[in-house]
Amino acid sequence: MIETFTSPAAVPLSDEWWAALAERVNADSRWRLASRYFDGRIRFEWGTGAVVFEVRGGRIAAVGSAAPRGDTVTLSGPRSEWEALIEGRTDWFRATTPGLGELVISGDVVTAMRNSNTFWLLFEALSEAPRGSRSDDAPRSPDPLEVTADVVGRYALVDGVRTYYEQAGDGPVLLCLHAAAQDTLMYRHVLTELSDEFRVIAFDAPGHGKSSPPAEGLFTETSQQADFTEAFIRTLGLEEPALLGCSFAGNEVLLLAARNPEAYPAIVSAEGADYTPRFPDFVLDMFATDGHQLLNGWARSLSGQRTPENRLSEVVWQISRSTTDVMKADLTAYGSFDERAVMDNITAPVLLVRGEDDWLVTDEQVEQTRSRIVGSRIARLPGTGHYPMLENPREFNEVVRDFLRKVGRR
Repeated sequence: MIETFTSPAAVPLSDEWWAALAERVNADSRWRLASRYFDGRIRFEWGTGAVVFEVRGGRIAAVGSAAPRGDTVTLSGPRSEWEALIEGRTDWFRATTPGLGELVISGDVVTAMRNSNTFWLLFEALSEAPRGSRSDDAPRSPDPLEVTADVVGRYALVDGVRTYYEQAGDGPVLLCLHAAAQDTLMYRHVLTELSDEFRVIAFDAPGHGKSSPPAEGLFTETSQQADFTEAFIRTLGLEEPALLGCSFAGNEVLLLAARNPEAYPAIVSAEGADYTPRFPDFVLDMFATDGHQLLNGWARSLSGQRTPENRLSEVVWQISRSTTDVMKADLTAYGSFDERAVMDNITAPVLLVRGEDDWLVTDEQVEQTRSRIVGSRIARLPGTGHYPMLENPREFNEVVRDFLRKVGRR
């Protein structure tokens, strides 16, 4: 066994380097708490090299290079992938996502998924170059505007569902649809900052936030959510609302525009695309049982490098209020979305907003979506991730306001 000690000059992946990493991890109170009940052997493999962490009682009790013998979880990948992790160019979730990373989890994969925070925090410590959003001297996105608005919350009965919504301002209607496992709260900066010019409305989808779940069960298809949004619009008597959606609702607003081309004068799809590949059933099942722990690291991984910690923590907190069955249902709908064939139906002006650090919705996906919607355009927000209206609200709202003004929504 290797005696653990701190050696800043240790060569990455050397015995001394792994020993220093173990010491650094053991000093992290967050990791000790997350790993208190994780007892097992974590094996790391690269090329011809390997090392094992023996974890007991929330501490790495021993570090060794022994041959495999009952390892609980094995993490293997080429040296180049480990170097990318060490340099902060990738992280636990991206490295283990097929098609994005080259790290393979074997052994007791269920244990790895159900102890996601153990591995997320371990890999956070593994990085010698902290991500920009955690670095003290990294540039940040600007603070939200310090404005107040008279935001009013109400309920409406929509298709038998007691539905909560908030609104602020007067003028042309901007209807906001939230992301998976989120609710109206994710649009709090949009409600306050854009209500000086628009009547901004945001509602909680069925089963989210303060809205009751539908009697027939949670929606698992985007078309079901689109049906409900259309019913919400009819119930409130909204005339020609512009639509703003994020993530799975970024997909939904494209579907709505294709289904009824004359109904919406403008569409803003943030972190959306006309095709988002499905999640494996195993991953969906893990979200159904341990979604809160998984989304803690996943949301952080999807954030941008300019996102300050307080706004990132708010994203995680907002998602943590959702139930795990809602998480699974939303991600099922997100992962089964493919409306590429109907994008040429859209006649409304379309703005596709993409945070450049969002690895879930790639630039290629957004470009391909743009190519299928005549006249659509892309706005890219540097250093911003999957939740732009929360991570970078000022620049996001400026982009949306400018687009709506250019298409005559003022």
